[in-house]
Amino acid sequence: MAVDRSVALIGAGNMADALLRGLVGARTISARRCIVTNRSNDARLRGLAARWGVRTTRDKAQLLRDADVVILAVKPADMAGVLDEIAAHVTPRHLVVSVAAGVPLATIERYLHGVPAIRAMPNTSTAVSASATALCAGRWATAAHHEVARALFEAVGRVAVVPEALFDAVTGLSGSGPAYVYLLAEAMVDAGLRAGLDRATALALVAQTVLGAGKMLVETGQDPAALRARVTSPNGTTMAGVGELERRGFSHAVREAVERAASRARELRDALA
Repeated sequence: MAVDRSVALIGAGNMADALLRGLVGARTISARRCIVTNRSNDARLRGLAARWGVRTTRDKAQLLRDADVVILAVKPADMAGVLDEIAAHVTPRHLVVSVAAGVPLATIERYLHGVPAIRAMPNTSTAVSASATALCAGRWATAAHHEVARALFEAVGRVAVVPEALFDAVTGLSGSGPAYVYLLAEAMVDAGLRAGLDRATALALVAQTVLGAGKMLVETGQDPAALRARVTSPNGTTMAGVGELERRGFSHAVREAVERAASRARELRDALA
């Protein structure tokens, strides 16, 4: 679904790049109606313009005059400064969408009083239209605003509506989740190398295995425990491997990783209070 809005991105880092790859690549937004700015890195802006055909500017007043939707893709520590800088130029005709971890809607609304705001937590898989994104709407956002935000993020993956009180959990789970999967993939590739496979073959096998397992989860809708049981024959090779993971605390380590990432999101939020 195309979104017939002019979109401004404030921030030109990895998340902005991933969003542009997904949104412009899927033609959900038009490159000619997208304008990007950041604080100081001209090389990043030139790179985004070259890759995606978007416009760039240093003039935030102009950027906000031209935009209907404003996506805040800045680091949490930079959010207060950005909000202070744009407050004089943002009006209730804008829709502000924040993808910054740990920055609550109350903080955004304190600077941008009366402006519709939506908080989103995507992950970098937006770049391949496979993000898991959570959304929650602020007090001045209407159903129409919510539909615009939903259309943006459904174009680059799946969307869940989650109460803001659970956003730290979302950050730790799906926001940071791709890194956990990549770490698993790294370890699997390394194990393949140690077993005698060449790197290209090991990487190809691991990448397809991760993709296939994800597709099974998405397309069958089955519980992961049920899918695991289907491939874990009694006294077979998979049972031996899974048993070793559990003996070494694999599930506990994953739970602790998600909880620590969620805790860090809370720390970032508290630092902005």
